[in-house]
Amino acid sequence: MSNYYDGEDWEIMEWDEELGEFVNKSLNSEDETVVTKDSNGVILETGDTVILTRDLDVKGVAISMKRGDKLKKIRVGDDPELVECKIGKKGVYIKTCFVKKV
Repeated sequence: MSNYYDGEDWEIMEWDEELGEFVNKSLNSEDETVVTKDSNGVILETGDTVILTRDLDVKGVAISMKRGDKLKKIRVGDDPELVECKIGKKGVYIKTCFVKKV
């Protein structure tokens, strides 16, 4: 009795009707675009300006960010829950649930 198992993780596999076989889901994710939204559900793009919706303490920097501070020229990355911005010369990541688009 032989069980065929090629070492693939079956949780990341899906059935492809055209090929008639199981394929890796991550290989088909090219057509899916990542959409980053702020706390109100507005789509954020690289270069946008946002406002903080609550006070935040930044780890590693002796600065605390206050509610209402503007963050200019944010950068949207691969993670839809984070945006990158600069505070002084330091780059920090902020969760999108704490920002609102201007």
